[in-house]
Amino acid sequence: MRIRTFFLCAASFAAAVLASGCKDDVEPGVEPSDVQGLFVNEVCSGGTDWIELYNASDEAMDLAGYHVQDSKGTDEEYTFPSGSSIAAKGFLVLEEGTFEFGISGGGDEIKVLDENYSVIDDVNVPEMEDGFTYARTEDGGSSWEIVEGGTKGRSNGGTPDERPEDPDDGNQPSGVDYSALRLNELNGNDKFIELYNSSDADIDIAGVYFTKDDEDTFTAAEGTVVPAKGFLTVWSEKADALEENPGLAPVFKFGLSADKSVKIELFAPDGTSLDVFKNLSVSLGETWGEDDGMYDSKDKGSFARETDGTGDWYIMTATEGESNASAEKVEDDKIEW
Repeated sequence: MRIRTFFLCAASFAAAVLASGCKDDVEPGVEPSDVQGLFVNEVCSGGTDWIELYNASDEAMDLAGYHVQDSKGTDEEYTFPSGSSIAAKGFLVLEEGTFEFGISGGGDEIKVLDENYSVIDDVNVPEMEDGFTYARTEDGGSSWEIVEGGTKGRSNGGTPDERPEDPDDGNQPSGVDYSALRLNELNGNDKFIELYNSSDADIDIAGVYFTKDDEDTFTAAEGTVVPAKGFLTVWSEKADALEENPGLAPVFKFGLSADKSVKIELFAPDGTSLDVFKNLSVSLGETWGEDDGMYDSKDKGSFARETDGTGDWYIMTATEGESNASAEKVEDDKIEW
């Protein structure tokens, strides 16, 4: 009886090992995840690649350890660092440069996986021309469409973004080097964004654009020039200065906060990123529009470069339209992200 009992126990143990071994041998990226409510919501594969995620749930979602891949799988995957999250009913945009893989304009596959490499969402992106995105017709819904312009960082039910003109279509200057353009001063009190041209030649910036929080966009009109070694101030339509001088131009049609988390990014007409500024959320990191910006310039001055065009960012006294060399640091803490 003891011998039979021993063999029965051994057989049972072997069966258990085989069963668990089969489960562990499942190929990563095949099994579905238990995570619910996180979706790839929109994908851009032309110009600057980006991926928009949407959290359809009623609670913020911790993304730490989750993975994003294209058709190459783990070779160049992006893994969310500790502290990463997405707000309830919120959007999160991953930009090319944050992830290393390129999204092929000839078609690709985008996967989001949990920390165990189980599939949360999997999307086959079709071939698309530059200036178009592949988007769910309803946020988190089951149907998709190719959209001109897209709705980066916001609901797919909104009006598509204005598509930047192609520099080769005759409406934009060709052969222009925009690499000398930089964000130089951002003021959420007086509400302006100052650009600087570090080159020795004037630059016609028609078609150059900047975005706030990956959503709101300002595009420079034809004839807009930043002089050599000079500055251009772009005012918010909410700036008090416009009441005193309604002829001020150019103007962007959104606000600018001195203390909320914010991302301002400057682009060439073809979508090449030229410069970026970020004030992260203390609690949520790269989540924009939160009231807990890591740095607070309210009633203090501007976020400004210590050296025009190249220096580190600090909170400094405002020098709209002039060199930051005459500004004074209000706080000694360098702005980092």
